[in-house]
Amino acid sequence: MSVTPEVAKPSVSRSATRVIKLGISLLYFAWKRIGRLLFGHHDGTCVVLYYHSVPAKYQERFAQQMRLLAGGMKAIDIRRIDDLPAKANSVVITFDDALQNFSENAVPVLEGLKIPATVFVVTDVLGSKPGWAEGYYGPDERIMSEEALGKLPDLITVGSHTLTHPDLTTVSLESAAIELKLSRQKLETLLRRPIPLFSFPHGAYNDALLRQCKDAGYRRVFTTEPELVSASTDDYVVGRVSVDPWDWWVEFRLKIAGAYCWQPFARDAVRNIER
Repeated sequence: MSVTPEVAKPSVSRSATRVIKLGISLLYFAWKRIGRLLFGHHDGTCVVLYYHSVPAKYQERFAQQMRLLAGGMKAIDIRRIDDLPAKANSVVITFDDALQNFSENAVPVLEGLKIPATVFVVTDVLGSKPGWAEGYYGPDERIMSEEALGKLPDLITVGSHTLTHPDLTTVSLESAAIELKLSRQKLETLLRRPIPLFSFPHGAYNDALLRQCKDAGYRRVFTTEPELVSASTDDYVVGRVSVDPWDWWVEFRLKIAGAYCWQPFARDAVRNIER
C-alpha cells in the first residue's frame, strides 16, 4: 500500500526504491519485448491492478489513467480471468478497503468510461475510519457506508477483505476462519448476491489460510504479489500489481504492460542465494 503524498513527508529511501524499481522494470519490459519479436506473440495475458485511495485531488489523474486503459487496452471484468482474450494484454481493476473516496471519486469515472472494477470490502468497519492505515491515508478518510455499498452500480463486483483487516498469518486459525466466513456471509446478506472473491489484507497468506479460503467457499483469492496472469494458467491465488493515481506516467504505463512483474522472480532468487 502506497502512502498518500500529502500524508507523509518525502522520503529519500522511498524515492530511491521507486526509481530503482522503475529502472529494473524498464529493462524487464525491453527484454520481454525482444523475446516477443524473436519468438512471436504470446498467449493472452492479464495484469490485475489494485488501488486503495483516490482522493479528490487526484481524481483527474485517475481519470487520465482510466482513459488510457479505455483507449488502448482491454479492461475486462474480473470474472473473465478464466477466459482471457487470446493474444491480447488485458487489465483488471481492483480496489482494496472500500474507502469512501472510491465511491465518490473512482466510481463516477469508471461508470463514465464503462470500465468494470472490483472492490474488496472490510465488512465490520463500514462507515468507520480505517484504523489499520494510520500514516497511509488522510486523517479524515473513512470506509464507505452500507448505503453507499448497496448503491454501487452493476459494473462493480464486490469481494471480501475480512471483517476487521487483520494480518491473517498472525492470528489463530479459529480467528482467521471467523474473519473469512463471516465477512462473506455478511456481505451476501447485505447485498443479496454471492461473494466468491477474497483479497488478503496486507497480502499475507500461507497454505493453511488457502485451505480455509476454499472451505469458506471462495472461488478465487487475491494477494499483492505482482504477477502476470496467463491464459494458460488456472491459479486459485492471483497476484496483483500495486498502482496509485499519483504514479508517474511512465510508471503506470509499465505497470499495465506487466513490466513490474519481475519482483517475485527477484525475491525467489534472493531466497535461493540465502539458502
